[in-house]
Amino acid sequence: MRVGGLLGGWVALTYSMSLAAQSGDNSAQADHAQSSSTVADISMADSFPKISFGTLVNVEMAGIVAPDSVNRRVEPSLRFDSIFLADLNDKLSIDALYQFKPRQPRAAVDPNRDLFINQSIGRREGGKFKELYVRYGDYRVGKFVQDFGRAYALLPGPYAADFIEEGDEGYEPSDMIGIERLHVFDSEEHGWQQLSISAFLFDQTMLHESFPYNEGTVRYRDGGLGNTHLPENIMVTYDVLNMPVGHLGQLTLQASAIRWGKSFDAEKGERWATLGGDLAIPLRGSVASTLDGSYSQLRVYVEGATRRDFKGFAGRNRNFLSASMAYLDGRWQIDLTTTQRWTTDHSLPLQKDTLYTATIGYSFQSQTVLGLSLANEWVDHRRGNFIGIRLTQNFTTCSRCRVQSHSY
Repeated sequence: MRVGGLLGGWVALTYSMSLAAQSGDNSAQADHAQSSSTVADISMADSFPKISFGTLVNVEMAGIVAPDSVNRRVEPSLRFDSIFLADLNDKLSIDALYQFKPRQPRAAVDPNRDLFINQSIGRREGGKFKELYVRYGDYRVGKFVQDFGRAYALLPGPYAADFIEEGDEGYEPSDMIGIERLHVFDSEEHGWQQLSISAFLFDQTMLHESFPYNEGTVRYRDGGLGNTHLPENIMVTYDVLNMPVGHLGQLTLQASAIRWGKSFDAEKGERWATLGGDLAIPLRGSVASTLDGSYSQLRVYVEGATRRDFKGFAGRNRNFLSASMAYLDGRWQIDLTTTQRWTTDHSLPLQKDTLYTATIGYSFQSQTVLGLSLANEWVDHRRGNFIGIRLTQNFTTCSRCRVQSHSY
């Protein structure tokens, strides 16, 4: 049994228990962590290989109203995340996450180019492998998202992660290739505890290319976060996981730090740190109803992060604080989320950016979620209001697949 990925799987499993698991932008990534874990290995100790596929499809109609500038008209958008998992034996597996999403940068002449930078309106789409790696025991090697912060995957609602998704303006360490070592502690006195250490560099291979819109390959001289000659970017993460059952609320914690190497033409490498907590409180229902999903739950999530020497400029820093409160009652969920972002520099004035979102959604028995979201965002004195309706459908198929429960 591979114990190294169990913590990440439990985190994803908690997430998938709420409606946010299928209405958020990064839910397939969280679900992928679940399918890559060992939660169900104990029930399928023999009979290899085990092969699983899963796809999360998002169809959206959305637009932006910018009172001080040009609006973005209501347009349809398609996004999907597909996972592949092949367990070759009880230690060796191949994991992949293929992501199709808007990728074209906004035009430099767009006065609203910094508003809702990770949203789809007016951008061409392309698909590429966000993750493709081999796991052997407690090691994994290849392209994967490092275990730094969880808000970009766990914040509920489709727009709540706009400030923090991806690694350019936010703090999701995506498009990285490297190696990771996991260690699970024997003691469970304070919850399931895991330590992960990884070394990595920016993806300079053909895996960075996308289709039909092609992001192209990246070379060292292009610069950018983590784009070093060698995998000299080092991350250490400590996770503590507790699962709520019955009427008992439980707190899950994560603390992490990354030392980024100096990339081409940068003054310094960046230093990142994050600390986050997730409190899940069942409000009513027995242990049995908690396990089968017919229960009410209040969930509070808070995460702070900092990027020192932001984008390689000495003395420029960017700090983040995200918070969300979600109420789940059976198939209904209502959530409120905010992210505050501060950018400071010795020679520039303070820039404070804010994002507020509200989402209401309903989950059907057919693994379909319908959600309505509203968002208000301020970026460097420009503001925009986002409204969107999103339909999400989950498809899974497998051969000798792992048991994937819908319970905690």
